[in-house]
Amino acid sequence: MAYNNFRDFLSAAEQQNLLRRVAPTVDPTWEPASIAKWMFHALPIEERFGLLFDNVAGAKFPLAIGALGASIDTYALALQTEPGKLNEKWLQALANPIEPVVINTAPCQENILLGNDALLSVLPIPVWTPGKDPAPYITTITVTQHADSGAQNMGVYRTQVRNEHSVIANLNPGRQGNTYAQTWLEQGKPAPIAWIIGAEPVVHLAAVANLPLGVDEITIAGGLKGLPVEIIRAKMSNLLVPAHAEIIIEGEVIPGQMETEGPFGESAGYMSGAAPKPVVRITAITYRNNAIYYGLSSQMPPSESTVMQSLSNAPL
Repeated sequence: MAYNNFRDFLSAAEQQNLLRRVAPTVDPTWEPASIAKWMFHALPIEERFGLLFDNVAGAKFPLAIGALGASIDTYALALQTEPGKLNEKWLQALANPIEPVVINTAPCQENILLGNDALLSVLPIPVWTPGKDPAPYITTITVTQHADSGAQNMGVYRTQVRNEHSVIANLNPGRQGNTYAQTWLEQGKPAPIAWIIGAEPVVHLAAVANLPLGVDEITIAGGLKGLPVEIIRAKMSNLLVPAHAEIIIEGEVIPGQMETEGPFGESAGYMSGAAPKPVVRITAITYRNNAIYYGLSSQMPPSESTVMQSLSNAPL
């Protein structure tokens, strides 16, 4: 049976010894990223595993790292197939996309924080390159929408925490997320945006793939799952988000407001440069009961980013 949520996958990974728990309290400004880097660099790929930090100082939720992309085995487990059949699984999904289904109530909105109550500090957002990144970074699926057509894009765009209520999004010219956001900003309107944390594994893997322009990632996620992905309307915009995600951060890109974003430790193994990027006001944080935060790790390869990107793009 297909995983209906991220926590079901984590349970399966733990049962197969592909996920290890860290019980002591960790400092999100350096310890989770450092432990993850050690795991990726010290172990051969066949021995790697995901990490679940049960206690993160100052945060309300546990933190998962490396769960989907620790190794070829964890990636194959996420797709519920064998390591030697990954390309076959992807080609079948690309040939047979499945449209999502909109539902009216969902686990991702069991708890709702709006306006001033939507504090980013409740989340265990790590500093990924300790001593080099200027702030914690959200590293997960980013959803944007075309102002006229309503079409949506999902991609992984790093996002720098600015303060409790705002971030700086790495929406680069030429990327579809930025193109969609600009359709609002060019009209002087705030652009809706959301970050999807801990969605069904197929949603994360589809968002990482370099799909052709116009292909909706959520339909490819459905193809990978073999069933429609359930989605729900966000609380503060018309964005449609995965209904079974652990956490959703909602926001709006502020027209005309740019601030310096970066540097950041990239998956190529270098610090990216700093440049002006759009500022985003956080409007809501919604989450499941007993939610789990999930962050994708990049930095010096090998990393979760390099594993996921290589395996997701190999069949394209």
